[in-house]
Amino acid sequence: MTEGPGFRGSGNTRIGHLPAVTWTPARPHFSGFFIVDSAPRQASKQTDREVAITASRAGAEVVRAAFGSDFRTDFKGAVNPVTEVDRAAETAILEVLATHRPADGVLCEETGGQTRPEGRRWIVDPLDGTVNFLHGHPHVAVSVGLWDGDEPLVGVIIDVARNETFSAVRGKGAFLNGHPISVSSPTGLKESLIGTGFPYDRNRKGPDYTAVAGEVMTRVRDIRRLGSAALDFAWVACGRFDGFWEYGIYPWDVAAGLVLVEEAGGLTADLDSSPAGVDSTNFIIGASSIFYPLVDLIRSLTPPYVRSGS
Repeated sequence: MTEGPGFRGSGNTRIGHLPAVTWTPARPHFSGFFIVDSAPRQASKQTDREVAITASRAGAEVVRAAFGSDFRTDFKGAVNPVTEVDRAAETAILEVLATHRPADGVLCEETGGQTRPEGRRWIVDPLDGTVNFLHGHPHVAVSVGLWDGDEPLVGVIIDVARNETFSAVRGKGAFLNGHPISVSSPTGLKESLIGTGFPYDRNRKGPDYTAVAGEVMTRVRDIRRLGSAALDFAWVACGRFDGFWEYGIYPWDVAAGLVLVEEAGGLTADLDSSPAGVDSTNFIIGASSIFYPLVDLIRSLTPPYVRSGS
């Protein structure tokens, strides 16, 4: 789930040296209890991919158990909710990472962490699609990515409702539930299904964003806005979407998805260069056969203030 810059962490945080965090449910209908132990630990023998999957599944179990229950919701912005389920899922993920990779850095959506791209850094979105989750819409995901500086290493995204696990390791391909996946191969934009999303300033600038979407709609087969950037990236990787663009998203939204898309044969860009990096803010991704026309189209339609970051 995306949030404004004021909620991003700072400094270097190491998983094994986080302060003890305890989550207890505020309401009886949603029960869960997870602790991140601050005691120093040694790295386990699990591979990074195995750790990422274990951590993602721990978060997904929290989210899945909370569907249809009563839980507290706060707001980080006018249209940017966060629930106690987001925080509980993040704590469950951190417990796994603290157990298996205590010396690595971490950046999480809700608790912040290491923003500088230095060394090994786990980047976590514990519940992507919180607005969907609030309304009982099952299109939500857990995303865990591992980067070493500016280099992607591992990405795992779990579609909680469909029980689908998307995973990728740099140089070793992308997989859905253990089966290899690849991007689609449409012959042109007119044959393409394109995903998109809207930033959290849409309550003020929505007409500008929908104008871009409306123009794209005239050039492609159709567009979809489903509310989870992590799953949008995963769906490009497995060919359900041919391409995707969105402005104003953050490292936890894309850290795993960038690995998936590139390992599945897709291409990525921001508004200025290609490939996109985990600290880019605006993303265009797609199958190679339609990528460059899509990039040209989105860049030509982008409002100037988006490009300038104002």
